[in-house]
Amino acid sequence: MGGLDFYQSEGVDMVRNKTGPTTKQFKNSKAFERSRQASNDFGTAGSLAGKLKHAIIYMYGKTLNPHINSKLTGIFSSVLAKDPIHQRGERKLFYGDVSKLVGVNFTANTNLRSTLGRLPVLSEKEKGKSFHFDFGGMHTPPFSEAAGHRLYQVILALVSLSEDAEHVVVWQESEILEAGQSPAVLGEMELSFATTQSQKVILGIVGIKFIDIVNGQTYSLKESGAIGVVGCFK
Repeated sequence: MGGLDFYQSEGVDMVRNKTGPTTKQFKNSKAFERSRQASNDFGTAGSLAGKLKHAIIYMYGKTLNPHINSKLTGIFSSVLAKDPIHQRGERKLFYGDVSKLVGVNFTANTNLRSTLGRLPVLSEKEKGKSFHFDFGGMHTPPFSEAAGHRLYQVILALVSLSEDAEHVVVWQESEILEAGQSPAVLGEMELSFATTQSQKVILGIVGIKFIDIVNGQTYSLKESGAIGVVGCFK
């Protein structure tokens, strides 16, 4: 305000002359070219983070990490930084190191791998369209005793991402399982996009949520669930 910045430092109100470049300088000066490039890549990472968060909220909004947006932005920034083809400021997700996305968890206090004991195997059956989640060989999950014999469901999802298009998500829930049942009973489950996703990064996502049934109605419990990325293709 009036060329002054007002702020707080350790609870004390402070004021100082405004410093730093003007908006015009930042946008046009050669001195800030690398800063503009970094800002563009960071904006791309933030946009991708928002798309992925939006996709997950539909199926698992209740227990998402409240800081997931900033966490994902940091991860996407590191993915984009490995694009060997495009210059800074123009980097693309498809050409980055998408392996960094595998294993990402979306919940704050739980981890999918430790919750299930082992992650299912994701494979691509029809390029860019059809994928199989293989639960075969998985043992009774570690949560069985701690869950107090609560029922649970497994969530499967495919999310197609690109910085140039809206995200596409398909998902489904498994049958209801007893806490003592292994996910292996699900066998190999297929999930497909309606159309082939070309030049897109496709994330395979698995979640687990605990449920109660009261008077015939199914209720999801907020605590103890987990959801994360089990595979990535492009």
